[in-house]
Amino acid sequence: MICASANPPSFGLLLRQVRDNLARQLDLSLAEENLGIGFTHFVGLKTLAHMAPCTANELAQALDQVPSAVTRLLDKLESLGCVRREPHAQDRRALQIVLTEQGSELCARLKKRGDAVMDYAMRDLSPEERALLMSLLTRIRDSLTPP
Repeated sequence: MICASANPPSFGLLLRQVRDNLARQLDLSLAEENLGIGFTHFVGLKTLAHMAPCTANELAQALDQVPSAVTRLLDKLESLGCVRREPHAQDRRALQIVLTEQGSELCARLKKRGDAVMDYAMRDLSPEERALLMSLLTRIRDSLTPP
């Protein structure tokens, strides 16, 4: 009798397991900052570093999150002094999210933690294997990206 777990996981399941384990490792690393932030905050801050200034709705779309989740994310980042909500330059009804200098500094610090987690995850791969993995995943991503 062959155990079902003896079969290799599907591609989708394997990707999900890798993502979940990376998030878990990053959460453990971010906990050392004693800021009460985790993987989701890191992704939000990193996205803001590339997009800001932007609206909360633009950020929600970029993160593929509902606006209420982004509001909670922004509340936490604002409490840490990482972002400011300011009146939008073109739309008086809207606010734009601005990354502060403190937010940029925290993002850089957290990026180092993220890089360390990625290096740890790929520690058993040679430089050639890492390059091949990145190349293959990039090709898969690009084949799934609409024109």
